Amino acid sequence: MNHNKLRNFLSTWAVSFCTLFIAGLLFRGCAPKPAEPETVAGYRTLEDLDGHSVSVISSSTSDVLLSDTNNFPNIEIVRYKTPTELIEAVRQGVTDCGVTDTVVLMTLDMTANGLAVDFNLPGGFDVAAAFNKKDEKLCKQFDEFLMQMKSSGLLDSMFARWCSPRVDTVAMPQIAGLEHLKGHPVEVATLTDNAPFSFFRNGVWTGLEVELALRFSLYIGRPVHFSGYYFDDIIGVLKNKQADMACANLFVTPDRTDEVLFSFPYYLCKTCCFSKAK
Repeated sequence: MNHNKLRNFLSTWAVSFCTLFIAGLLFRGCAPKPAEPETVAGYRTLEDLDGHSVSVISSSTSDVLLSDTNNFPNIEIVRYKTPTELIEAVRQGVTDCGVTDTVVLMTLDMTANGLAVDFNLPGGFDVAAAFNKKDEKLCKQFDEFLMQMKSSGLLDSMFARWCSPRVDTVAMPQIAGLEHLKGHPVEVATLTDNAPFSFFRNGVWTGLEVELALRFSLYIGRPVHFSGYYFDDIIGVLKNKQADMACANLFVTPDRTDEVLFSFPYYLCKTCCFSKAK
């Protein structure tokens, strides 16, 4: 494996910490380091995955990282639509391990599923809201909204509240004024099964990115309407104007910036490898 290529690859996609610090929008406390792993496989680095099958979410950060065959020619990548499907594949032994967002994994009760974290991958990925290329005004409004959320401390408190192993007990707050909003709704594309960021509970949209979109709707004085998609559908949905914006744990890449507009980042996505526990 070419270690220089790997370092360059991770550098290309990793967060520019200086830029994000200046923007004042990066929330750093959402991805706690998992407990030390106790797994059967005992993987410690990406090199250990050579020759193994690895579950990822299709088009996710993990998929992009591992799909570079120049770095990982012997890894068998098995793609799934949702975190629940990914977890089940590893639990049932369909694949040797999985690589996914650390915070998403934390909410899936790994102990009950007989799983544990092997290692944390280096670097991180900017996550931002995305917009159709023609919606520059809406994207600018969201950037202004994010800066206000960050400066008030509300964004940090949202992450602290939602990023919990007991996300099932976290309730959506009552946001006063939403019931009075009128006008043409902002169509928001999100993910149906991606706790704690967005998920469907008791017939109601909930999660961190759902709350973020609702607070944005209050900021601009327009209602929002949510539609659920799979992760790898989101870019196409925006390009085809089936949605005005996406809050879908969507990470920023050069290829995607050619197709959609991205807001300032509001989350640093870190990933980890997990497999069956001892």
